[in-house]
Amino acid sequence: MESEKEREGLVSSIEKQLSEWVIRRHGKVFRLALLLIIILLVFLSSFRFTVGGLKEWVEVDPAAILNISIQLFTIMNPISTIPTFLIYTGKLKDDERLKITSTTTMIVIALLLTFTLFGPLILKALDVSVTNFRFGGGILLLILAIDMLSGMSRSKTVDVRQVAVVPLATPLLVGPGTMTTLIVLSSSYAVINVLMGGLIAALGVYLTLRFAPLLVSVMGNNGVQAASRIMAVVLAAIASQMIHSALLEWGIAKT
Repeated sequence: MESEKEREGLVSSIEKQLSEWVIRRHGKVFRLALLLIIILLVFLSSFRFTVGGLKEWVEVDPAAILNISIQLFTIMNPISTIPTFLIYTGKLKDDERLKITSTTTMIVIALLLTFTLFGPLILKALDVSVTNFRFGGGILLLILAIDMLSGMSRSKTVDVRQVAVVPLATPLLVGPGTMTTLIVLSSSYAVINVLMGGLIAALGVYLTLRFAPLLVSVMGNNGVQAASRIMAVVLAAIASQMIHSALLEWGIAKT
């Protein structure tokens, strides 16, 4: 009896220490991500303002913002990350799960800012035209859509100690497809529209992860899988549009 009580006490102590460790660790990562976002926003915004001028920040287009936010949310497809998210947070308390959700969202925002503001510079550094990048990105997104439809995992290895960063923030949410799309969008739209669309998409990611247990209880596992498949079909349509646009610019396809 005493040995059983000792084991129970040891398990309880380990669980308590683990919970405290999760909160401390993700609290530090959250603050670091927030600081990184502020630095990136100040530095890269000044750079983009110098390159693109004032019009990059004042040409607000609600239709473009809505279109961009839908594209990014679809490509990130946070619904497909719900099973992975719950595997690593299902046994945590609500405040601990919220910490991981907030940390993941902040890292996603930092990545979105980076590729939005650095997009044109990356293309110039690679000496790649927007049309070429759009064509290649469309093919990549089409492959990702097929990957989602087949139910294949986009993450092969997972480290539970940094689940908010890997695999949640990247590569599950902000992977090659999201990065490619951001670079294309930032070269095609005013930066303010891409930033606002990205923030709306990030808000959608936060809400999806925040209420993941509720979504599963309401929709069921089959419902979550079905919603993920529908988003994959939408992603395939976006990919086809990108490929078609590139072919139009090359004069290969017709309207």
